[in-house]
Amino acid sequence: MKESWSYTEERLLLTAGSMGQLLTQLRPHISARLINGQGWERVVARAHETPATMGAFPFGFEIPLHDPEPRADFGVTLVGGSRTAALYQERCAATDNDPAAALVWLLDQTEREDSLLRRVVGSKMLLEYDIDPGADDARPRPGIFLYPVDDVLAGGAGRLRELGAVHDALVFAGGWDPDAAERQQLARVYATLTPDTIIKALGTFPERQRTLRIAVTGFKRAGDVTAFLQRNGWPGQPAAVGEVVSFFAERNAFAYLGLHFDVTAAGVGAALGLSFFAQEKEWLKDIEPWRAVIDGSGACGYALPEKLAELTSWSTGSATLFAKGGPIMLVRGIHHLKFVMAADQVEQVKAYIFFLLMCTRPDTLTSLSPTSKIPGHR
Repeated sequence: MKESWSYTEERLLLTAGSMGQLLTQLRPHISARLINGQGWERVVARAHETPATMGAFPFGFEIPLHDPEPRADFGVTLVGGSRTAALYQERCAATDNDPAAALVWLLDQTEREDSLLRRVVGSKMLLEYDIDPGADDARPRPGIFLYPVDDVLAGGAGRLRELGAVHDALVFAGGWDPDAAERQQLARVYATLTPDTIIKALGTFPERQRTLRIAVTGFKRAGDVTAFLQRNGWPGQPAAVGEVVSFFAERNAFAYLGLHFDVTAAGVGAALGLSFFAQEKEWLKDIEPWRAVIDGSGACGYALPEKLAELTSWSTGSATLFAKGGPIMLVRGIHHLKFVMAADQVEQVKAYIFFLLMCTRPDTLTSLSPTSKIPGHR
């Protein structure tokens, strides 16, 4: 795997000078009905801040399906030990007060063989760039998300030391002071997990009000979701969330669910995300597993019909692209769909679309189809 993405990074350096340039070249494969106009221009502007080599790892868009504006937020993956990581480390070493200093610190921590943080989250992090449609010059630092490996933070495991290591790393990356009450609240949430649920991600947004964003996955029944929310004192209406889950469960619309919420020193916040995963595996390039939740979203009026139709026709598939750096396999699909709950109702629906670019060495290249060309290359 490492050899494969290392070669892809090498090829992408010959294809574009930044992720912004790479996205511009991939424009024919990105729906103009879902991302367009100023929404597209702002995504590209933020993507220019990241190297093109990030295309060797999953990247993509958070698309609001309830909003008529064709806009999206942008996310990329940063992996320790990669050429991309080295670019960040070299740039930070040469520049004082580099805004990526916190990312480089995390990379350094997870590259140490004796690091507890490395054992808990591996060497991968996700960077989420908020694209504010009302602020032309806004360039806040991206949100930082860490992903515990395997079942290291599954319910019942009692790994408080490991959980604390992730908490402390995010606090440092956010530029904040330690807070014992916040740490205790996170531990309290962890203690309420059942053995079949797991902390899948923890993150923070350095430019927002201080909070930790946590994702717990593995829920399969409405009763499990409502019981978890009640145990943690969620200030909304758990029964209303249960009704949404039951509606989609009757339609066999998901394999499992995730809950996304904020943890502060005061407890669990009011904002709640309810994510649907169509199958046990997360990287799906086929639209069929998603039809039930997409159709259900339309039937309930949670999302705009025209955006759901475009999501169905565009968001999945593969193609072989021909670029200056050689042939590139492009895969795109839906990672998950998230409903944002407010008190007793669904207020937002977002689709998380992933892209993955892969280059194969000429001596192992196989026939791939369909084919298309990246504009500007012969």
